Amino acid sequence: MADSLLGYRRNSQGWQKDPVASVHPLILFGAGETLTPEFVKKYGITHVINCAFPEDSPSWFSSKFPENYECLYAVDSLDEDITRWYPQFEFVMNSFLRSRDATKIYVHCQCGINRSGFLTLIYICKKFRYEFDLAVRSIVKQRPCALTNPSYMIQARQYIKNLS
Repeated sequence: MADSLLGYRRNSQGWQKDPVASVHPLILFGAGETLTPEFVKKYGITHVINCAFPEDSPSWFSSKFPENYECLYAVDSLDEDITRWYPQFEFVMNSFLRSRDATKIYVHCQCGINRSGFLTLIYICKKFRYEFDLAVRSIVKQRPCALTNPSYMIQARQYIKNLS
């Protein structure tokens, strides 16, 4: 799989310049620093899941919309298991999607590469039954810097496989 993504990865301009990924009509993911008032207005973002730490998200959104913001405190490391944070992510995502005022949910971590990418990937494969390899390809085509943690890729694939 990794080799088939190299063509897309070559298009990366780095995490700060790669575009956000639209993985569902209601779900985007990218970097925390992208979360500006202008960005929120442009994309109609009403809810935010920060998969990293509070310092990785501009505080203005969580201050202005505390009921529409969640921070997961996930760690990006080859030695971590990303599925450890998935139950909380799924609970929050389901809650946000059920919200009457939800128009777009923005999922981010610090750089919009691994934590937000893999938790979102698992979610769309489980919830919407997206085929794993096609979802990975779609994400990396949109955001070439995404999904680079090889441990997380194995864990995510196994998690989805175990659901079958």
